[in-house]
Amino acid sequence: MRYTWLLWMLLIHISCKNEMNKTATVSAVDTSSIEDDIKAVKTLVTDAFDDIWSNLDSTKIKEYHTPDFLLLENGIVWNNDSVQSYLDRERIEIQNNQYQRLNKLDFLKSVHNHHSVWVAYHNVGTWIKEGDTLGSVHWLESAIAIRDQGKWKLQQLHSTRIE
Repeated sequence: MRYTWLLWMLLIHISCKNEMNKTATVSAVDTSSIEDDIKAVKTLVTDAFDDIWSNLDSTKIKEYHTPDFLLLENGIVWNNDSVQSYLDRERIEIQNNQYQRLNKLDFLKSVHNHHSVWVAYHNVGTWIKEGDTLGSVHWLESAIAIRDQGKWKLQQLHSTRIE
């Protein structure tokens, strides 16, 4: 009877240890996947600002934004069509005045929610012409990205200008 009890305790111990090892392995994989997703979304935000807002490449809207994308900026609601219209106007302005926009993003916080990633960041846009700084604007922003057909895309940006 004494050995039966000892045998049961040993089996329970081994079983619990195996379950703990499985959990630790799954957690390590999940953590790596979460970190990869967050990194991918930060890259997505950075690339979207470079391609869309700096290079004014309206063909990239569908690549970076979901069809129901919204930008909420200082009380104004933008969608993909209004972004397209802005880019068309701004492209003419840049061609006429020969300046460029550079973005510097400083990420503050990221949250992974299974099928979405939320990031908060400072964005400083600087306008330059022939090596001279024409001006800069500082925004506090956040982005929500979701998986759209297996690829991370921006569903929403929220932007507040810092004076």
